[in-house]
Amino acid sequence: MNKFLSILFLVLSIQAKGQRANDTFSVYFELDVATLGESARTKIDVLLYQDKIRRNVPVSIIGYADFLNTDEYNLLLSRRRAESVKQYLVASGMDASEIKLLVGKGEVKRGDTSGKAKGIPQDRRVDIVMEYHQPAKIGKDVVINMKPSEKKEIPPSSSDPDFSIDQVPTGKTFILKNIYFPMSRHFPRQSSYKDIDMLLQAMKDNPNMRIQIEGHVCCVVNVPDAYDLDSHDLDLSVNRARFIYEYLKARGIDSTRLKYVGYGRSRPIIEDEQTEEEASINRRVEIRILDR
Repeated sequence: MNKFLSILFLVLSIQAKGQRANDTFSVYFELDVATLGESARTKIDVLLYQDKIRRNVPVSIIGYADFLNTDEYNLLLSRRRAESVKQYLVASGMDASEIKLLVGKGEVKRGDTSGKAKGIPQDRRVDIVMEYHQPAKIGKDVVINMKPSEKKEIPPSSSDPDFSIDQVPTGKTFILKNIYFPMSRHFPRQSSYKDIDMLLQAMKDNPNMRIQIEGHVCCVVNVPDAYDLDSHDLDLSVNRARFIYEYLKARGIDSTRLKYVGYGRSRPIIEDEQTEEEASINRRVEIRILDR
């Protein structure tokens, strides 16, 4: 009887919310737990019954964790939570091919976690995003036709013939030139790892060096950052910088030596892009040497 009342309450609650263009439904987990609890399974059952989660509509499954453990642990935990939701949906009849994105985002970044010794329960979740429609165009890269302006000084590039990290002064940046990201995504192409591994080796060769990884995007207007198709948020430059940060950490670089930040389009080298070449100059990842 208790489970029946729980399902009835959820049905009424979900009906009251209505359906948006792209619906996002969240299910929650206990502290340090990656398996679905009874209330989470019940909520998914109700969503399936009401056709809110549709078996023939593309879906993204995005896992999160709160801040109570290390970045590496939280990334793994959030991924395992997303996997458990996928397994339950597939067992409930969803075609696995409709799951277009399965990702663990790690901890939800918050500015102030003081007084939260037991964590933040709403951050221990998985978002199930039904992709009824494509993302709004406001978040996608667009061409800006404006009068060209003067170009700022371009930092040295890892593709320059005589480039050496040792020659970059403390406080200055250089561009990881050969880092190629698919449009609106934060996972780089396979061909990009040569330059990332060059940075990794430099960090190993210089154990006192500290860096800041800075992401930039081009060609967006009226938004602080570009839309990320992988995470479904307007944090593309942050997510690209964070990917490199996590890559280095996972290969033995201590997190105290690394920082990352996304500047969106707030620091363009060319103010008003006119060509693809100019756009590619603004669409970049820079590495700032903080200390040696």
